[in-house]
Amino acid sequence: MAKQQTGSEKFWKTHKKLFERAIIPMKFLKQLSLYTFVGFIGAGINFFLLPYLSHFIRPGEYGILAMITSFVTIIVPLISLVAFGLINVEFFKIRDKTEFASLFSSILIIPVIPTIIFLVLTCLIPGKLATLFEIPGNKEYWIPIAVLIAFFSINMEILLGLAITQQKSLHYAFFFIGKTLIDVGLTVLFVTSMRLNWEGRLMSLGITNIIFFIVSLFYFRKQKLITRNVQWKYVRAGIFFGLPLILHTIGKFVINQSDRIFIAKMVSLDEAGIYNIGYQVGMAQMLLVNAAGNFFGPFLYERLSNLTKNSEREIVKYSYIIMALLFLFLLVLTFASPYFFSWLIDKDYSKGAAYVFWIGLSYFFWGVYIIFSSFIFYKAKTNFLGYLAIFNVVVNIALNYLLIPKFGGLGAAYATCISFFFIAIIVIWRSVRLYKLPWFSFYKM
Repeated sequence: MAKQQTGSEKFWKTHKKLFERAIIPMKFLKQLSLYTFVGFIGAGINFFLLPYLSHFIRPGEYGILAMITSFVTIIVPLISLVAFGLINVEFFKIRDKTEFASLFSSILIIPVIPTIIFLVLTCLIPGKLATLFEIPGNKEYWIPIAVLIAFFSINMEILLGLAITQQKSLHYAFFFIGKTLIDVGLTVLFVTSMRLNWEGRLMSLGITNIIFFIVSLFYFRKQKLITRNVQWKYVRAGIFFGLPLILHTIGKFVINQSDRIFIAKMVSLDEAGIYNIGYQVGMAQMLLVNAAGNFFGPFLYERLSNLTKNSEREIVKYSYIIMALLFLFLLVLTFASPYFFSWLIDKDYSKGAAYVFWIGLSYFFWGVYIIFSSFIFYKAKTNFLGYLAIFNVVVNIALNYLLIPKFGGLGAAYATCISFFFIAIIVIWRSVRLYKLPWFSFYKM
């Protein structure tokens, strides 16, 4: 005799699919909202710091600061070899914890030798590098120090990336906000209390990176990810995974940072400082881009590892949702930026408001790129991203060279926007060829 179903069993059977379909949106909203909230806190702190510092650091000095931070940005991929990206991809493939710890530890030691090499080189020719980056000759000692700042920053990237991949969003929030608060606190101490000017900002950055380098090692050890079982096959795999991404990351640097160098040399150091302020405000778009990327990477990799018709629809649906949110945020940023400059930023930087829309639009295209490049990362087709980076560098340099003499700082903003648009279109084309997903089956979503 068949067992009679209870009322609750009948209810669950009837509504099971509805509940299952509701889990993903709820999880999506929870994670995306938390990452966005954390990003807004970090950016909010930095936004209040930005106008505050504008009253203590003059445009020309801000230009010097921008040049040195640009140098740090370009050094990071060269010493890390971007090998740590393999950790996030292999997390869903290597199920054995001991084996994953071996891969993790193998990747962790890769930056040591490149750091030593760059320290030696920068100590031998600091003057030439200082001239290239428009750094005063009596401050050239910041060149080798910048290498150390870059080295100590790598573990923080690994730490945040690991928290995202493990979907430990609260850990991510704790580390991100903690680092921001310490960095800002030290900046206020050094720049405003001790009157160390732009050098105080760099000192706070360096000390904060050292603190979280140590914190990250304790965290990795607690997670049982540090082991003596370092294997050459994983070191080699990390290097081969990351080498094409060096070009990819340097390409991003060229887009993000080289415009300051062009403006400093072709217009003035003051204009580079003003542009840097406007660029930082426009980069508020990266709040949502980073939040979306933090959610979408693990979300995508988990579904691609077991691709079904349902997971295909989920991937497409949330890709569209993320792009819509990015565009909406761009509109809000564009509307709010004139008020931000008139109310909070020192009047010497008022021209920076003109750059905000174009930089925000640029990072909208970058957000689209982040979504679709995730498919390429999962397929480990990083060579394609390397070739795309070379194309990106050539296009951006050419556009900067052509547009800055005609439009000044706005020419650099136009160049950034056009470059990001091109790479977004190309990476969409490539990812669509890798995975045949129902991008135009709206009724199924």
